[in-house]
Amino acid sequence: MPSFRRLSAACAVLLLPLLCSVGCQSTMRAKPAEGTGFVPMDQLQAEADLPFNKVWLKQGVNFAAYRTIYVAEVDTAHLLAATWWQTSFRPDKVEADARAVADYMRQHLIDAFRADKKRHLTVVDAPEPGSLTLEAALTELVPSNPVMGALALAAPYGSGVALQAVETKTGGTATVSFEARLRDTDTGEIVAMFADRENGKVAPVNLNALTWYGEAHAVIDDWSAEFVQVMDRKPGEVVKPASPFTLLPW
Repeated sequence: MPSFRRLSAACAVLLLPLLCSVGCQSTMRAKPAEGTGFVPMDQLQAEADLPFNKVWLKQGVNFAAYRTIYVAEVDTAHLLAATWWQTSFRPDKVEADARAVADYMRQHLIDAFRADKKRHLTVVDAPEPGSLTLEAALTELVPSNPVMGALALAAPYGSGVALQAVETKTGGTATVSFEARLRDTDTGEIVAMFADRENGKVAPVNLNALTWYGEAHAVIDDWSAEFVQVMDRKPGEVVKPASPFTLLPW
């Protein structure tokens, strides 16, 4: 859609002062989660060269030596208490929603590793000797509010950014968080741990906000790509987090 991309680029120039007024990239990201116990958060810390809020890597582990990875079913037992969006609009769907998003996360992690052009880690269907096992937990899931999304979409082009920024600042935006650990499959030893929490993206036109979990899916897509980049990276290489802004509508 070249014409849309050209229009979006032009609007980005016009919207830049607005974006700067509502906060820079670092302040627009969600605040790190306190943790649910899936990983010991007090042992993790922020790493400037990695994209997630908090990380722990076992010293001396040669991650390049691993050639296969098993992605376990994503845990939902540690999911934080239901938000008022869920209890107000989908009280009978909370468990099913969580399971569906967790399944989406596992599949997209698998797809991202399989699509990796570097072919560092091959996904296996079951834990096997010499492999890594990725265990992830979905720990927070705040759905989008389609009514607010429709209001933003109906607003003059670009002014929906301000509405989304206000939602982000006040905690009314879609939010998703995870905790994860990597195990050496042979020994069962944990060799890495990660945790991140992100809001839905701020965009001039955001079609994902018209669905309950479209924004959560977009965040998970970013995480999946970032996991692959982290596992592929060379010593000293920086993997940046995805931007909280986007010009694409989906």
